[in-house]
Amino acid sequence: MARLYIKIDENNNCVDHPHFESNVRALYPEHDFTSGPPSGWKEFVRVSPPVLGAYQKFDETKGSDIAIAFLHNGLEYKLVGDVFKDVWTVLDMTDAEKLEKQNAVKNDWAENGFSSWTFNEDTCTYEAPVAKPTDDKVYRWDETTTSWVEVV
Repeated sequence: MARLYIKIDENNNCVDHPHFESNVRALYPEHDFTSGPPSGWKEFVRVSPPVLGAYQKFDETKGSDIAIAFLHNGLEYKLVGDVFKDVWTVLDMTDAEKLEKQNAVKNDWAENGFSSWTFNEDTCTYEAPVAKPTDDKVYRWDETTTSWVEVV
């Protein structure tokens, strides 16, 4: 993975978004990068966003200044040790938010889903009454026979 750097101000706050090392090298062609980044820059480590649980959400109050790079807030750049990192903030949904999500899924399923499937509250999804085969073939659900049918 390519090394990243982020510009910092005199108070060690990050400025803007991370830059590829190649771009920083182009800005500082005389700098010896074996001794670290140029003055006013810190190494940056990307951290992949977490996989959210069925009833989790990103904290929309975090990262509004950098959210243009993502489809949501919840991300901040923070100094961890001597490097800046992506720090993701995840919140559990309130009971009201959980109910709203469940109702939305149920309403959509009532219009587009299969009547034989049942709602799993833990995952907030509908499940077939018969498990889908796990081989490498392609299947579709047949509601008439309530079974998976191989697509050929």
